[in-house]
Amino acid sequence: MTSRRLRRFSGLLVAGAAAMAFIGPLGFVGTALARYLDASQVDLIHILPPPAAPDTAAGKADLEAVLTAQQARTAADVKRAQDDDVLTVFRFTDVMGEGFTAEKMPFATAFFKDVGADGGSVVNPARAHFARRRPKAVDARVQPVVEAGGGSYPSGTAAFAYEAAILLADMVPEKATAIFARAADWGHNRVVSGVHYPSDVEAARIAGSVIDNVLLHNAAFMVDFDKAKAEVRHAIGLE
Repeated sequence: MTSRRLRRFSGLLVAGAAAMAFIGPLGFVGTALARYLDASQVDLIHILPPPAAPDTAAGKADLEAVLTAQQARTAADVKRAQDDDVLTVFRFTDVMGEGFTAEKMPFATAFFKDVGADGGSVVNPARAHFARRRPKAVDARVQPVVEAGGGSYPSGTAAFAYEAAILLADMVPEKATAIFARAADWGHNRVVSGVHYPSDVEAARIAGSVIDNVLLHNAAFMVDFDKAKAEVRHAIGLE
């Protein structure tokens, strides 16, 4: 790990300490050190509404949506959800085009990994704080098709999907509609896979948007964003 990744973040100390106990969905320890932002800049604990309790009408509706998605899912749906159970910007290759590869975009590849680390440093403490139980832990009828640990709310995987989508759409506005549709599909696949409720995904959309808003107002981030943007556009043949 390089010295620039060793910047310690402050704030959210209690939630951050709790998050040390697990590896978040981003593949980073809950207190992963951020590249571009300090985790205290995005306090999801005070931004997001608390998740619905299982015995409330909202909580029951959330669970019913998971069961409905489970009943409707096909083998192809399961495969798609399983393929989306990974945090990489290259899940957008199907809408970005065949030139969208790590080989053609070494800087952008590292850039989006840093974005993922920043997202994890913000989302994982919130997940530890809210400590929402996964659908399977609430109802034994739920049959997940992927493994997931830690709290359910907000979804770290979906948060990354929206973080990446916002940035990609800014880089390639020509494909913005398809990019955001793909992010929504990725988020929905967390429900299809049986490891998240719809409200986890909605909270992730909010989280990703807030995180990117902070990043896009960071001068150091924007220098790297512009470099990654040029590389992405060249790789997919737009410049």
